[in-house]
Amino acid sequence: MKGYNTKDYYTPKQVRELLGVDFSALQHHVTMGNLHPVAPPGRKHKLYPKKEVDDLRAETEAFFASRSLVKTTPAQFMKATPEDMPQAVALADSVFGGLNTIPLEKRLAWLEKNPDIDYFLKQEDRIVGYLSLVPLSPETIDDLLHARCFAKDLEASDILTYIPGKPIDIYGMAIGIRPGVSLSQKRTWGELLLLGARRVIVSLGHTGIVIRSIQAHSTTSDGINIMRRIGFTEVVSALPGMHDFLIDIELSGLPFVMDYKKDINDWQQTHLSHPSQVLETE
Repeated sequence: MKGYNTKDYYTPKQVRELLGVDFSALQHHVTMGNLHPVAPPGRKHKLYPKKEVDDLRAETEAFFASRSLVKTTPAQFMKATPEDMPQAVALADSVFGGLNTIPLEKRLAWLEKNPDIDYFLKQEDRIVGYLSLVPLSPETIDDLLHARCFAKDLEASDILTYIPGKPIDIYGMAIGIRPGVSLSQKRTWGELLLLGARRVIVSLGHTGIVIRSIQAHSTTSDGINIMRRIGFTEVVSALPGMHDFLIDIELSGLPFVMDYKKDINDWQQTHLSHPSQVLETE
């Protein structure tokens, strides 16, 4: 099958068995954009990328697991609001310790500068996981990776805004799970959090945000494990005991990055064909 490696795809029958759905439910997933089947030349049936199917299956299982493990509303991934920040700061303090906590006033100023940097996993009104993806200059990211400055030292003026069509680099400021829960619960919330992180990146492409790279580093086991599962490449760190991670968007072939590339390409095709619609980027 020229151009396609069958080991990277499932047949429709395999997908229905893995997801436990019938034909109409499978087509609903396609219509909703959860799955993107391909039609290889010479084959009667379409094939489904394994990564997409496996992610959807994990999300479904995590959804039902969260319902059985915690007898409340399933955890939901959502964008942060200013009202969330006091609880978020308290959670960060429990994970990273007081010396590394970013003060509430600073977090609120950052969020006011760019409201699309913080995301939470919430179980009813309780934050159980969090994700911060912050656009910064390459120089600031390099300073953070080499410990010439720390996240708590940044001001709102250091936080960049998203401008459609303007290239930008993103720093994974923080990612973590509420401590003190069972390993099963932690895994459930971790799956939902990493799926949410992937969707955030893809959604940026849909709105015309040109990402050059995503970089991060961590010393916590939760952060390291989640970044590895998202698909980051681990690179040599300049700091002892630190784990550095990178996604080079141009070079990456991760399925969710490929979805991002498709969306940003579609956006560019639409807007570059109508110059009057292109927003100023300088």
